[in-house]
Amino acid sequence: MEELELFILRIPKFKEKTAAELIDYFAYFLLQEKKIQTISAIQIKQCFIELSIQPYSNISAYLSKNSAKQGKYIKQKSGYTLSRLTREQLATSVNDVVVPPVSNNLIDLSIFDQTPYYIKAAAKEMIHCYDAGFYNATLVLMRKLTETLIIECFERYGFESDIKDSKGVFFYLSDLIPHFLNCPRWNASRNINKSLLSVKHFGDLSAHNRRYLAKKSDIDNMKIDLRQALQEIVLIIDYPNWKKEQV
Repeated sequence: MEELELFILRIPKFKEKTAAELIDYFAYFLLQEKKIQTISAIQIKQCFIELSIQPYSNISAYLSKNSAKQGKYIKQKSGYTLSRLTREQLATSVNDVVVPPVSNNLIDLSIFDQTPYYIKAAAKEMIHCYDAGFYNATLVLMRKLTETLIIECFERYGFESDIKDSKGVFFYLSDLIPHFLNCPRWNASRNINKSLLSVKHFGDLSAHNRRYLAKKSDIDNMKIDLRQALQEIVLIIDYPNWKKEQV
């Protein structure tokens, strides 16, 4: 069931497909993804049922009609298989994963409007993971995003040497946070200390503690703190003016 749900995300404009068009995709799923040698009308009907979609009225007739000479299907003793051309066409069609739109369920993406593409990409991926229920991944990306923004903040004002060790390697987040909070170049707010430590705590658990499984409530309890922390760092960096200075 889960495999089928993931597969339909790869079908372009899935909700606009007719029941007849879906037969071909479900046939491809069964043959190519599930590695079934031949398929039957009953197996395809089961795909409709699992997805709570009204099945095509007569799947058997559809398969028979489209297995004529040079048709989509090839009829064999044990059932049907897709013709080589149809299989290749469907493979091309479902090649790319359809990325869902970014929601505001975790954080407002507009915070990152003026940031570089890689910052915005990390933020989008973090939100997608949250919406999909991948909470460990959400926290790890949250940690990475926070770490990246702190480093960029020091680079923005030419203080990056303050957060590097003797070999020129950037500190870990545990050392980046106090350096950010105590930097005289900006006045970090009182609340951001708690927010940053929370991001580090849960990010570390998700990345390094094999017995910790993040829950939605872990993230929901820190949503407001997260937004305030990331927004504050982005505002301190002041990306629009940084870009002008680099020109």
